[in-house]
Amino acid sequence: MEGLYREGWWETWYYRALYLAPGIICLSLTLVALAWPRVGGGLLVIIGGGFTGWWWWYISDTVGLTLGRALVTFAVSGLPAIAGILILIDAYRRVRLRSETPLPSRAWSYRNLRYLVAVGVPLLVAVVLAIVTPLTEPHRTTVSAEGSGDYSENDQFRNLTVQLVRTVAEDYFAQRQTQYPDELSVKGNWDLGIAVYHQGMVKGSGEYQANDETLSLSLEQATRNALDGRRQDLNEEALEDVRFLVNFSRDPSFSEQVETLFTLLPFYNYGVNRSFSEYEQSFSFIEYNGEGKELIEDLVITRSLDKELMLQKIEQGKEFLFSAEHPDEHGFYKKYDTLEDDFGCRLHTVYSASIIYTFLKLYDYDQDERIMESIPDWADFLLSMQSKDEGTEAYGAFHYSYYFKTGEKQQRFVVGTTALSIFTLLDLYDRTGDSRYLESAELGGDWLTRMQKSDGVMNAYIEYDYGRWETGDRESLLYNGQVLAALSRLYIATEEQEYYDTAEEIAEHFCERVENEGCYLGDEYRTPNPISSAWVIMSLLDFYKIDRDDYHKDIILRCGSDLLERQETDVSSPVYYGSWHGAYSTSGNGWLAEVMMEMYYFCREHDADGCDRYKDALIKVILWIIQNTYSAENTFFLEEPEKAIGGIFWNYENRYVRTDSLCHGLNAYIGILDDLEDDVLIYLPEEPFRVILDRLRN
Repeated sequence: MEGLYREGWWETWYYRALYLAPGIICLSLTLVALAWPRVGGGLLVIIGGGFTGWWWWYISDTVGLTLGRALVTFAVSGLPAIAGILILIDAYRRVRLRSETPLPSRAWSYRNLRYLVAVGVPLLVAVVLAIVTPLTEPHRTTVSAEGSGDYSENDQFRNLTVQLVRTVAEDYFAQRQTQYPDELSVKGNWDLGIAVYHQGMVKGSGEYQANDETLSLSLEQATRNALDGRRQDLNEEALEDVRFLVNFSRDPSFSEQVETLFTLLPFYNYGVNRSFSEYEQSFSFIEYNGEGKELIEDLVITRSLDKELMLQKIEQGKEFLFSAEHPDEHGFYKKYDTLEDDFGCRLHTVYSASIIYTFLKLYDYDQDERIMESIPDWADFLLSMQSKDEGTEAYGAFHYSYYFKTGEKQQRFVVGTTALSIFTLLDLYDRTGDSRYLESAELGGDWLTRMQKSDGVMNAYIEYDYGRWETGDRESLLYNGQVLAALSRLYIATEEQEYYDTAEEIAEHFCERVENEGCYLGDEYRTPNPISSAWVIMSLLDFYKIDRDDYHKDIILRCGSDLLERQETDVSSPVYYGSWHGAYSTSGNGWLAEVMMEMYYFCREHDADGCDRYKDALIKVILWIIQNTYSAENTFFLEEPEKAIGGIFWNYENRYVRTDSLCHGLNAYIGILDDLEDDVLIYLPEEPFRVILDRLRN
């Protein structure tokens, strides 16, 4: 009923039929079950059992079916089947009773009471909801990813609001009366919160609720409440560096509370992180340079993308990568804890290799000479992380990390670390001709061939612990894909048949899994997910360059198309728009951005259909990645904001910077830049201001 109201009862007949159909079908099944219990009961058993089977299959295919998940979902999906079984039992009982003892004649209303209840109760509920829903639901509108991104009425409201809040703060310390702007004289029942951010900390907060009061007066009172409870070090002199966060709250409607109850069911949202209805229960923004920047979950929302913004992020990202280098060891860090201003105590080989690889792409883009001047030191660190102990199981592999304070190299050797190091070493060899890089890559490739099992799958790692070697033998699509790609590239450079043979076995294993399970794959580390699935595509793309089998090309294009369908495209959910279901981090979605870029060019190279879909998907995920990139606008909660700018944080809940996320993002930006138009590439509109204002007025 809520959906019917939202779409509009006064639309054409098929809108009404669309939302009335489920109720009509359920009512019809009920009447059939009452009139012909055996037929109706049988239908309910088939429908309930079929729905349960489909739901269990879907969970198994997406996140993995467990006993707990099966039991919880059966409590919902299995109810029709249980009802059907009870109806069949009752029908059998009634037939037996009639044959044994004739039933006395009763009044018509009594004989047909079950029909009256079956029809009357649903109709009564529908009538009540038809009356209550319009009275309790705020009007919503549908938005789409169109428009120019021009200055909006929503922006004007946010700007006027933060400007008034700042004026109130200045008047508070100056002890003078505040003059209100006419535009904020609207009356309503306001529920306001003001937070005062200074040097990354909240140094004052205040709330204010008002009934039938002008907004400007309510804002003044909320601001004064925040300043009344401020910390002592927040004074008039500090006001210039203060940033105000404004939050409008409202009580959730009845239907939203029901939806929240549904979200408690496991996997109700199927890979979506949370219920989007929560976004409409508040309207927040943070002050920046006299403007109000839209906030959702303390994340500054980015609604438009153009080349100029991408160029800015490329430059800022490059500078952040320079800052992630250890000044003495010349290796690179894995992550930066922005809240603690700490890079950690380890340098990671795989992240160092990935950063060097990205720096080489950056050099091709802007010829920054600092990069080529630093290459010898960076490459020496990478070479130093390779095990040269002949006769050991790790000979040729790369240590996972280096503890620079103690000078200890971690005795863990992951096949993915060696594979990605080979990527970088081959690129360095192509550019410099230095044989050390090719020799190191070959040594790593030889170790990788020894790590393959008889079924073609790679062992994940070896580790020396407590005086003995341990082997990780679980299958990782990510690691296997990295090895397949690395050995394919190594074969191009050396034409060594052993590299081809090892790569071919992995490729055959991947193709067998695609044929048996489809394109959406998982492994012994992860349930089916887009990141692992994308590694199958990308590694087969590298292998296709050396075997040119159309069968592999068809799998690449088929699975690439499947991956496109799993992207989040709901424009009313800007926190997730552009990301992939099942990929919750910037590392995963950054990698998928690289895949979309490579697939776009691969598709065009082979004159396949629908190539622009990959570019469109790439633009969407770039918008999402940039939204999760530190900038001057969104670092209000950091004590050292300038150190974080340009870094891409893990996700909106975990704000540490991951250097691999940044590498993936920069690789994708640079790779697609020349094929983008100069205009606005994408714009996500907000709901009209009048709709938002009606909700906020409670």
